[in-house]
Amino acid sequence: MRLSSLLAVLRPALPLILGLSLGCSLSLLRVSWIQGEGEHPCVEAVREPGGLQNPDSRTRLDQSDEDFKPRIVPYYRDPNKPYKKVLRTRYIQTELGSRERLLVAVLTSRATLSTLAVAVNRTVAHHFPRLLYFTGQRGARTPAGMQVVSHGDERPAWLMSETLRHLHTHFGGDYDWFFIMQDDTYVQAPRLAALAGHLSINQDLYLGRAEEFIGAGEQARYCHGGFGYLLSRSLLLRLRPHLDGCRGDILSARPDEWLGRCLIDSLGIGCVSQHQGQQYRSFELAKNRDPEKEGSAAFLSAFAVHPVSEGTLMYRLHKRFSALELERAYSEIEQLQAQIRNLTELTPEGAAGLSWPVGLPAPFTPHSRFEVLGWDYFTEQHIFSCADGAPKAPAFLEAFAAGVLEPREHALLTLLLVYGPREGGRGALDPFLGVKAAAAELEQRYPGTRLAWLAVRAEAPSQVRLMDVVSKKHPVDTLFFLTTVWTRPGPEVLNRCRMNAISGWQAFFPVHFQEFNPTLAPQRSPPGPAGAGPDPPSPPGADPSRGTPVGGRFDRHASAEGCFYNADYLAARARLAAELAGQEEEEALEGLEVMDVFLRFSGLHLFRAVEPGLVQRFSLRDCSPRLSEELYHRCRLSNLEGLAGRAQLAMALFEQEQANST
Repeated sequence: MRLSSLLAVLRPALPLILGLSLGCSLSLLRVSWIQGEGEHPCVEAVREPGGLQNPDSRTRLDQSDEDFKPRIVPYYRDPNKPYKKVLRTRYIQTELGSRERLLVAVLTSRATLSTLAVAVNRTVAHHFPRLLYFTGQRGARTPAGMQVVSHGDERPAWLMSETLRHLHTHFGGDYDWFFIMQDDTYVQAPRLAALAGHLSINQDLYLGRAEEFIGAGEQARYCHGGFGYLLSRSLLLRLRPHLDGCRGDILSARPDEWLGRCLIDSLGIGCVSQHQGQQYRSFELAKNRDPEKEGSAAFLSAFAVHPVSEGTLMYRLHKRFSALELERAYSEIEQLQAQIRNLTELTPEGAAGLSWPVGLPAPFTPHSRFEVLGWDYFTEQHIFSCADGAPKAPAFLEAFAAGVLEPREHALLTLLLVYGPREGGRGALDPFLGVKAAAAELEQRYPGTRLAWLAVRAEAPSQVRLMDVVSKKHPVDTLFFLTTVWTRPGPEVLNRCRMNAISGWQAFFPVHFQEFNPTLAPQRSPPGPAGAGPDPPSPPGADPSRGTPVGGRFDRHASAEGCFYNADYLAARARLAAELAGQEEEEALEGLEVMDVFLRFSGLHLFRAVEPGLVQRFSLRDCSPRLSEELYHRCRLSNLEGLAGRAQLAMALFEQEQANST
């Protein structure tokens, strides 16, 4: 009875008990089989020489591991042997034996050094690690930005021989490939660099447009110098001992034919147009052929185009191939974006997970409309934007002298002091006395800083008339940065001014950041103690070290700041005077600003963009009734929109209504 009741209790656990018993039995059997096959190799290694295992061997081995201590071998130098100092290279690339990929050598002459060679340098120099020009003219005048090697002998064979000797001596250990071309050849630099990157360097290769020698077999070919050719480093090293013999034995009027015969006679290597699946493609340009109308497959895929008769044609070819590369890049971008769109549909987020622009992950995801970054849309006539935020900067004169003028040696700050008809006369108080004293004090505080001032007397001065006065005081190649005393420029403003203003091409009028009225938009409170809650986010460009910022906006209606060259301003001013005469010109000078002069009377591009480093303190602009209707409307909008943001204005109205109701 007891047994049956016990079995009834254990019946649910019987499968578990049987499984454990079976597992333990199989484990014991496996251990016995493993031990029966042999001992551990480490244990066998510590057996006694007689063949019997020492029972204490494993214990001694463990103890020796625990007692192991490293033995330090001191450095010892034999005093009888001379000490040799180990020299380390300056660059790790040299110590590792790494080499640059491609060096380009251009063969030029006395007649084309300052024309075609300069055009080659301007179109392809920035694509290659090194670009050298070789000429036979002795004492050649080197154009700016070009490295010219003069051999002193213009004979073709001599020029080619000395060029190869110079490349071997000075650059034989630094480059894997050497591309030799003439200055009447246009080279598609990115394609040539990609070709060199796909070829193996451990071979003797003479690659270019293969041409047959007159009266020679098909195997004897040379590379046409007009289309350029590639020489591998190993081939140049093998050719170097034969240069002197080839120069004395081979007579040729062309340097490319001389090199081809030298390689065939001395090394048995001829020119090839294809190697390892890579085809060297070239195009022969017909005389008076327009590159813009050329659309053949051979032209579109060419590495080199020859002949180029003049520098202008070189630039036109560069423009054409640059446009082709740009179209190809846009096509690849569209294909990648299409693939991204297709793959995004398969993600958990679906189409909602697609970022814009496609392929560029967003830096952050806005959680409300107040966190959406503002974009500015503008043309040469209109600009639309909605931006917020407020940078902070110090006062005008000190900021300009300390942060802008001090790091630059050739910058001059000119203050234009505009006197009224009855100001600054004899016996009258000079209203700008403090400004002049501050300028003199800043010149002493920052040595090397130049501050000048010009005094102008006018009843109702206009921006264009004042600019006429300043323009006459400076050379035509002067770069002007026009601003006001209310504007506080940051240290990088002049850099962007210099880059965005292009002489004869573009004038730059940045959009400054206008601070709100501090009465309506007070300064933010300084950070509180720990636990007081997070601080509000600072606007773009704010500098915490300069105090707490106030709100503001980028004032798209104002055009008081500008960057342009004096020559461009004089040209636009002369065109204004030619198109408008007499009373019409006087009215235009009163009603126009400098930006409008460039917009209406200049063929330059007019570039406008927001400038976070250009901050203007709150001030109400003086909207002169003499301005044109459009400028007067822009001035009024600038004053009204610059009071405060919508939230501050709404709060001010709410507080006013609350005060009136009580």
